[in-house]
Amino acid sequence: MNAKQKQGIKNFMRAAAGLAFGNASIEDRTQAPARPKRILLVNGAHIGDLVISTSLLPILRSAFPAAEIGFAVGSWSKMVVADHPHVAHIHVVDHWFLNRERKPLASKVAQYRRTRAQALREMKAVGYEISICLHAFYSDLMRLTANAEIPFRVGFREGIFSNQAHVLARYPDNPFITQGECLTELLRALQIAPEHLHRRKAAVVCDSEESLRELCDLLQVKDLAERRYSVVHIGSGAPARELSPHVWREVAARLARTQTLIFTGKGKRDEANIREIIHGLDNCVNATGKLSWRGFVTSVRHADVLYGVESMAGHVAAAVNTRSVLVYAGTAGPARWRPESSLSTVWTVHVPCSPCGLIGGCKDMTCIRGITADDILNPLGPIY
Repeated sequence: MNAKQKQGIKNFMRAAAGLAFGNASIEDRTQAPARPKRILLVNGAHIGDLVISTSLLPILRSAFPAAEIGFAVGSWSKMVVADHPHVAHIHVVDHWFLNRERKPLASKVAQYRRTRAQALREMKAVGYEISICLHAFYSDLMRLTANAEIPFRVGFREGIFSNQAHVLARYPDNPFITQGECLTELLRALQIAPEHLHRRKAAVVCDSEESLRELCDLLQVKDLAERRYSVVHIGSGAPARELSPHVWREVAARLARTQTLIFTGKGKRDEANIREIIHGLDNCVNATGKLSWRGFVTSVRHADVLYGVESMAGHVAAAVNTRSVLVYAGTAGPARWRPESSLSTVWTVHVPCSPCGLIGGCKDMTCIRGITADDILNPLGPIY
């Protein structure tokens, strides 16, 4: 399916949404409150997306210092904003389309309806004055903010339910603009002054007494100063974006000569791959399932380097100012989804079919399969 066909489908679905739910006319749209007391951000996607979204929080805090900020999120990424100093309210909405659990579609829809109903009650109770839906295309969570009777709603023009917004921003076509910059277009639509927009920076809560203890126990030290280490995160939400364990085996064999390596991951698949990679190697720790979210963030924060693929790990490294070396496939576009950090080095093979938009990738994956251990370990690699 080419770009023109995809756009045609989006236009048809937006028109259908307009017929089903009505289109608010420009004349009927209200003006944003100058000093809002409560603002809701909506992003039901996954961990990396939510880490990127936290970059808007310093802008909103600077522009509206007295406002309470809420976040509507999926249960799978709630921990990213838990205990965040800028987030006063969290509402869980597990959208069926964004749910990666291995369960029947009917179960996902039932879970969505249940969490949506609860979130709707919570949003009405808080009484938000502005909502900002961070989904650009398919999600109908903009409709949820309308049901919550939030009087001023902001969204992307390209969204299927854009007819439910009072102010619309255009999702940038330029593929070299990062996702964080794309989201900032929503705040520009609110006419927030440039001096506030310059404060954009993702931030996640990391060190705590418990997370530091987790990390020290993993490294078998009493103090982190006792041992230098790097983190290797080989997994991704889409297996097509991952490198062969043989490549990581060579990386590990060379790095482990001079430092400890913590291999992080989740689930049986990561556990098995990491076991294969580090078998017989010294100074390698398989941390799959052994760190809490906060423990993982803390491990990245204190690492010399994070090595990994296109996943949330690189965005976490950028948020906590840790150097990262990452390998990106061309499916979504490395320039759009790269971490926003001068400390991030991104490797990819530039191919004319990128970005293809294929979630599962293609059979060849030439955009990633040419990457070698030498590339990953080369400190002079290409920095986006």
